[in-house]
Amino acid sequence: MRPSRFLRAAALSSALASACPHGLAAAEPPKAGAVHVPFVEGRPFAEILRRAKAQNRPVMLDVMASWCGPCKIMDRTTFSDPSVVAWAKKVVPARIDAEKGEGRKLSARYQAFSFPTVLFIDGDGNEIDRLVGGYQGPDFMRGGDAILAGQTPILQGLARLKQKWDREEGLRIGSALALRRDRARLRPIALRVVSEEGDLGRPEVFQLFVQLVAIETLDDDHSPETGDLIATFLPRLGPDPRRGFLAAAYITGLGERGDVETARSVASATLAATGEGAPYSVDVLAALGGAEKRAGHTAEALAAFQRAAALAARNGAAAGVRVERELDLAEALAAAGRSAEAKKAWSAALEAGGGALDAAHATRASRAALAVKDPAEALTYARRAVDLTQGEDAAAQAALAQALRARGDAAGATAAWKRAAELEPQNAEYRAGAGLGTGARKKAAKAS
Repeated sequence: MRPSRFLRAAALSSALASACPHGLAAAEPPKAGAVHVPFVEGRPFAEILRRAKAQNRPVMLDVMASWCGPCKIMDRTTFSDPSVVAWAKKVVPARIDAEKGEGRKLSARYQAFSFPTVLFIDGDGNEIDRLVGGYQGPDFMRGGDAILAGQTPILQGLARLKQKWDREEGLRIGSALALRRDRARLRPIALRVVSEEGDLGRPEVFQLFVQLVAIETLDDDHSPETGDLIATFLPRLGPDPRRGFLAAAYITGLGERGDVETARSVASATLAATGEGAPYSVDVLAALGGAEKRAGHTAEALAAFQRAAALAARNGAAAGVRVERELDLAEALAAAGRSAEAKKAWSAALEAGGGALDAAHATRASRAALAVKDPAEALTYARRAVDLTQGEDAAAQAALAQALRARGDAAGATAAWKRAAELEPQNAEYRAGAGLGTGARKKAAKAS
């Protein structure tokens, strides 16, 4: 379980630059013509990536919002320009509303919060580069061609780094990639910059490293190499409160690798150095609880989660953090067979949320309700999570499937599992729940 406090506290340092109009604001938008770029809309992103891979073309993902004026102008002009329509045959054009359904998750994944943003993405889901702001047709095609040819500043910078490494350019390129949450290209650059620097004394180097750790945590992909660097630097940070953030991420990675002894040692040393009143102490304890739980240490996990929940209340943590910690505690108490106490913790989580849980918390509340053997409440919160995400979140669909199964609705559970598997086809649990064996998956992928 990823502690929400340090996830949120590690929000990326800044958003992308605001949209640049490229002359569109002064343009008089004509009526849409007879032709238009054939954007794929309303389909799961995984399906779009499969199509791109099969056709050996990148995805051109138009990230927009319904209220965005430049988005509407581009739709009526640039994307209705016959030259652009012909040019778009080089890509798989798709469109999402960044504030609806799966679009919310994708805009967060790629840190695309200025509209319009047009992302160019390979078949594996990795960003190539982007165009931010409104473009008229000729400028749009020139920008797109530059991306496809690898001739944009960031792509040229990456090429130079491959030919000849330069730490300062690596720092600049890494910082740009971090703002895009581009883990695949950021990680090797950031690790090399930090390793060569030898310490975290320079603020820009520290910031780059923190951004890498935050992205790995958000993506649930803690690399051993990053963990090794954290281990090197932690003792040097002394009582610096940021030590807790790095320690929580490191402990999570240690738990994933089954090294609980080291996780305990890191947690103890961190809390001794920073004190339990430090900003990330709750997350350190929650990460330790997750490591103990993963290792099957029920009593030890319960003790860590109890300390985390109590500390969150004592330190006046944000409501969302208290919800997470009480849900951790409810599940741990249920696993220990202490049902009455588990139900109290579950109720405390709902009280902390004030009846206005977001989709992620509603999903967790549903799972915790099953743990305390209350399938009716589990179904209520699973349906809330599905409604909040407009049916476009795999975890919410999986929670719904589990709740429906507990209520005896096998057909409904299978349908929810299938939707979860459609949204995240790589997830083995979802595929198994949907009854999708290897042959069925291949057939479904071919049909899409």
